[in-house]
Amino acid sequence: MAHPTLEDVAARAGVSRALVSLVMRGSPKVGTERREAVLRAARELGYRPNMMARSLAAGRTGMIGVLLSDLHDPWCSAVHDGLADEAARRGVRLLLATGRGSPARERAALDDLLDLRPDGVVLAGPRLPAADIERAAAGCAVTVVGRSVRSDRVDCVTGDGAAAVARALGHLADLGHHRVACLDLGPRPSPLRRACPDVAAGPDELWRAPAPPTAVLALGDTTGTGALIALLRAGRRVPDDVSLIVHGDPPGARAEGVTTIASPPAELGREAAALLLERIGEGARSTARRVTVPPLLNERGTVR
Repeated sequence: MAHPTLEDVAARAGVSRALVSLVMRGSPKVGTERREAVLRAARELGYRPNMMARSLAAGRTGMIGVLLSDLHDPWCSAVHDGLADEAARRGVRLLLATGRGSPARERAALDDLLDLRPDGVVLAGPRLPAADIERAAAGCAVTVVGRSVRSDRVDCVTGDGAAAVARALGHLADLGHHRVACLDLGPRPSPLRRACPDVAAGPDELWRAPAPPTAVLALGDTTGTGALIALLRAGRRVPDDVSLIVHGDPPGARAEGVTTIASPPAELGREAAALLLERIGEGARSTARRVTVPPLLNERGTVR
């Protein structure tokens, strides 16, 4: 039997469909003997309640759609971990989709999620145009992680990049570093450039100055990896010759002992889930909120 129904369970237990329905809803009106007979029949048949149909009938699905810009991006994965933790704590299920790094695929994946009528949607690092996000928010609650969207209907959870740069530079200054260079090797200029006093466009620039830097702040995961390679190729020892802090959390940073600073992505995910559930819960608010998660300095072995 592929998908046993309430009728099948009722027939096996020798009771009415209505009584089976009461048992499945946890009604106290059913006696112990009949309840056990129904549950035993359900187990024997492998019956599972149709949660989607039940939830839609109640006007709720109990599910949140999650669209990750790139499933293989460590940041997106960590955001999802935080979302999953908070959702499990609140008894909510997640529907997962990914845009695979493409705005067009993100749009298609978002449409697929919306077709399933989730109670709300979380977009992690979306590359979608703001108009597409606004369109989604017209039909259900939407929370965006890692990007600020100007909308009265969209909640946003972001890290505080400027605070991260300020704290990293302050930490290096406290250690006696007065020649600190920021390095940006990303595919697009980092918005954190304006928070830095001196930005090198390439790793070779770091060593051309008469007094080369004693510390480097790498802006982003890609730059962090590139900075380590450039320092090693230039014969600089880390941290004996040059201290290094990476804004972000590149793969292998913990294992390689790299000092990093960033707003924890798992915390971003937890905040996003909490915000979304605020919008869809009892006494749901109608105004959008913006939450900024402070940075965390993970001091390891690349700073002295």
